[in-house]
Amino acid sequence: MTEPKRMTGFRGLWAWVDLADRTVRVEPADAGYCRDYVGGRGLQARLMADHLARTGPLKDPLAPANRIVIGSAALNDAPVPTAGRGSCSFVGTMARSPEPAAWVPGHRPVYGLLTHSSAGGLFPNMLKRAGFDQVIIDGRADRPVRLEAVEGRLRIVDAEDDLFETTAGRRVPRAASIITDLLAARVKGGSTLTAGPAGWNLVDFACLTADRHRNFGRGGAGAVFGSKNLVAITAFGQAPVAFDDAETFKSLGRELDALIKASVDDPARTASFRPTTGTTWWLDRAFNGRYLGAKGGYLPWHNFDEGAFDPADYAKVSTDAFLAISGKPVVCNKCRHIFCTRAAKVEAGPYAGEGVRPEFETIALWINCCILDRDAIFHLNALCNELGVDTMTFGSVMAGAMELAEKGFLAKHGDAPRFGDAAGMARTLKEIAFASTDLGRLLGRHSDRVIAEVAAGAPQAALADIAYCLTTAFGGLGYAGINPKAFPGMFTAYGTSNRGRGDHTYAWTIQAEEGGLKDARDLAAYVAEGQAGKALVDSLGLCDFFTGDITAEPFLSLYRAVTGIAYTPESLKACGRRIYALERRMNNLQGRDRAYDSFVPAKLKVPLSRGAHAGRAVDEGFYGSVLDAYYEAWGWAKDGRAL
Repeated sequence: MTEPKRMTGFRGLWAWVDLADRTVRVEPADAGYCRDYVGGRGLQARLMADHLARTGPLKDPLAPANRIVIGSAALNDAPVPTAGRGSCSFVGTMARSPEPAAWVPGHRPVYGLLTHSSAGGLFPNMLKRAGFDQVIIDGRADRPVRLEAVEGRLRIVDAEDDLFETTAGRRVPRAASIITDLLAARVKGGSTLTAGPAGWNLVDFACLTADRHRNFGRGGAGAVFGSKNLVAITAFGQAPVAFDDAETFKSLGRELDALIKASVDDPARTASFRPTTGTTWWLDRAFNGRYLGAKGGYLPWHNFDEGAFDPADYAKVSTDAFLAISGKPVVCNKCRHIFCTRAAKVEAGPYAGEGVRPEFETIALWINCCILDRDAIFHLNALCNELGVDTMTFGSVMAGAMELAEKGFLAKHGDAPRFGDAAGMARTLKEIAFASTDLGRLLGRHSDRVIAEVAAGAPQAALADIAYCLTTAFGGLGYAGINPKAFPGMFTAYGTSNRGRGDHTYAWTIQAEEGGLKDARDLAAYVAEGQAGKALVDSLGLCDFFTGDITAEPFLSLYRAVTGIAYTPESLKACGRRIYALERRMNNLQGRDRAYDSFVPAKLKVPLSRGAHAGRAVDEGFYGSVLDAYYEAWGWAKDGRAL
C-alpha cells in the first residue's frame, strides 16, 4: 500500500463532540488510520478501540462514557453503484448480560458488544457533503440537544420544545417524520437522523431513523442517543467528492457500472430479482425454494419451533403478497441498477396507509410471531420507523413474549399478546416505545433482564422454562429470518458475529450450504472469510448488494483513482481481517469469550418436525468442532480470545 498524496475521496475532517462541556473540535483525519482501516466501519472500530483503551471496559452502555461515532467512507457520495451506506458504531445495549444468569452454563458477565450499524438513504452522504467524514460523540448533555452540521461547521443546539410531546406522562421526542419535517424547515435541504420515543425511554433495541425510514437498526443506537440527551443530527452541505485522478475514475466508473448492470440483467443471478422484489424474494426461497433456491423449509414459525407451516397461510404473506402493495422504487442516494426498496400502500381497512415495503428479515421475524396479516405487517413496519424501534429485534422480542404468554408466565399482564395477535403486537409496540405499561417497560429491556424479572414472580423450577422462550438470552440480538436449526454454517455465523448472537449480516452461508457445503472446517473457513469480506464492504461504504469483486480490477484501480491509496488484493483482504480482529479484541475486553459463542438456546436443540428440514436441530457437538476450526482460521486462542 502507498500513502495518498492528499486526502481525496475522504473529506479529511473529523468532528469531536463533547456533549458534557458542549464543545466541538474539528481536526484533520488520520491518513494512516484511513489507509489501515479503510473507512466507515473499520475506521470507527479504531476510534472506538482508542477510546476503550483509555477508559477500560465499559460496564454500562448507557453511561456517559459510551462513545458513538457516525460517518461515512471514501466512496460515499461518489458516483459508484450502491456507495450510499453510512456507519454508526458504539457499545451496544441489547447484546449484554451483565448480571448472574443461572440459565446459562458457566455464565460470565458480558457488558455490551461493539456494535456497528449501517444505513442508506441520503443522510450519510449529506453528512459528508457538510464536511465531515466522522462525527465522534462523547459525554452526556445536561439538557436535550441536537447537532447541526452545515457547510463545514458543526454546532450543538438546544433542542426546541416543539420537537417533543408528552405521552404516558413522559416527555419524549415526536415521531421521526415530524422531527424530520420540523428540522427540514430550519435547515433547508438538510437530512436528519433522529432518536424516537423508544430511544429517549432507553429501550435496549431502539434505533436511529434517517430520512423517515432508513435506520441504524440493530444494537440500540437510539438508546445511546437517549442516554446522552441527544435528539437528532441534521446535516446539509454541497461540497463534492474530490478525486485523486478524476479522468481515470470516470473511465473505470463506466466499466464498473456496466459490470453491475450486467449482473442485474442476468436472470441466473439473484441480483436480477432485487429491482422488483427487493429482499422479499427470500420469503419464497426460504419457504418453498423459489428464486433459485433448493427446497425451502427454513422460514421461522412459532418462535423458531418450525421452519414450515400451512402453504395456504403462507400465501397471505408471500413474496407475491408484498409485491401486490408495492409501488415505485424509493432508492438510497447514489444507488443505480439495484433499486431494492419500493414504496408501498395499503388502500383500505384498519391498516390503510402509505410508506415503504418491509424487508425480508422484518417480515420473516413477524411471521415467526405467527402474524399472517400482510397489511398489519406493513403497518407495524411504519410504526417502528416512527417510534424508533428496530424491527428485527422487536420481532424476536415479541415471539419470546408470545410464548411466555402462551405458557402463562405473563398472566399478571393480562392482555399480553399471543401468537397471531397483530393488533396486540401493535399495542405492545407502543407500550414499549412509550414505556407506558409494566409490560412495555419489561419488554424494552435486554433479554437477560426480562428473564430475571419474569422468573422473580415464578417458582424456582420455572426458570428453565422461562429462559427457553427467549432465543435472545445471554446477550443475544435475536436470530434473523433463517431458522438456525436448518443450517449449521448459518448458526456459526449467528453465533460468532461481532455485533451479537443472531446477527446475519457479517456472514451469510445459505447458498453455499444449499449447494452442499457441510464439512466443519469448510464451514468455519467460509464464515471467517465472509466476516472479513463484510468488514471491508461496510468500511468502503457499499451496500451488501454491490455485486462487483472489491479485491479485483477494476475496483482496486477505481479506489486508487478516488483516494490515491493503492491496495493489492492481499493488502485489502488484510485490512478486512485487521478490522474484524480489532472488533473481536474489544468484545473480549467487554467479556466475550468462547462461552458466549458456544451458547445454544435450549429451544434450538429441539428438532424441526415439519418441512424439508424435518429432524434438524443445532448439534452442540458438531458446532463445537466448527468453533474449534473457526478460531484456528482466525488464528485466535481456543477460548475465543483474539490474539
